[in-house]
Amino acid sequence: MTPAEVEALVARVAPDLDAFAAPWSLIGSGALILLGAPLDTAADLDVVTSVDGAGRLAAAWAGWRDEAPAKAPDGPFRSEHFVRYVTPWGPVEVMGGLRVRGRLLEVSGPIPAGAEQLRILRLFGRPKDLAKAAVLEAWLAAG
Repeated sequence: MTPAEVEALVARVAPDLDAFAAPWSLIGSGALILLGAPLDTAADLDVVTSVDGAGRLAAAWAGWRDEAPAKAPDGPFRSEHFVRYVTPWGPVEVMGGLRVRGRLLEVSGPIPAGAEQLRILRLFGRPKDLAKAAVLEAWLAAG
């Protein structure tokens, strides 16, 4: 998705996230684009919420659920409730009860600040996350 598509997707799904998944936060490429970081695309929108919030959202978004087999856990993190949705505006992945290295990921605000996104990317530690972290760090340093 382009930055404009990410913005449009968030505008469309944020009311449901507020209604069903609160509190929620965005992480990953979509969140970085919304912060203004120099990324051209995002594959999807990554939403972190509680297990209960993910369950309420699953009921509300049942018609958008991607019925493809769930992807295998990747790296040092696991979600207690993971679902991928194909909304009319773009794909959304919801991670309820996301644990990194066995600890519940604490995230603040709908779109956490750059420093917090950097912490999360480094915590995940996969090559693709570290590459995004490098882009974000350079962007933050440039002011």
